Amino acid sequence: MKRVTALTFLLSLYCIALGGASAQSKSTATIPFNFRVGSVLMPGGTYEIRHAESNQIWLYSVEENRAAIGLSTTTTGDTAPVEKLVFNKYGNQFFLARTVSAHGNGEMTFGPSRMEKSVRAEQASLSTEEHVLIATK
Repeated sequence: MKRVTALTFLLSLYCIALGGASAQSKSTATIPFNFRVGSVLMPGGTYEIRHAESNQIWLYSVEENRAAIGLSTTTTGDTAPVEKLVFNKYGNQFFLARTVSAHGNGEMTFGPSRMEKSVRAEQASLSTEEHVLIATK
């Protein structure tokens, strides 16, 4: 019985610590345009942004009840809350390219999907690539 009580206590402490850590790494952002995370099209709106793993970011659309996970190709620094989202813009299409953590201590870079590479090739003759920066709250 003592063993079960001790195990339950330790599990409770772990859950509290885990809950606190995930609450600290949450950010919100209002993205005013449709965008892609990899090949997944996400609508413009308000998003909760969290680190799922050290190389994954989770974006949840509050209004649409939809989510997407981005897998980073490079990760540096910590997994503090995301402070900035950087999008590549080609014509009227936006692709998540990078996130920057609070105080610039961490960064995640997302490689271009096949679709982004295709759109970039189409747009190359028309105009130059643009970057759009969205700040989180």
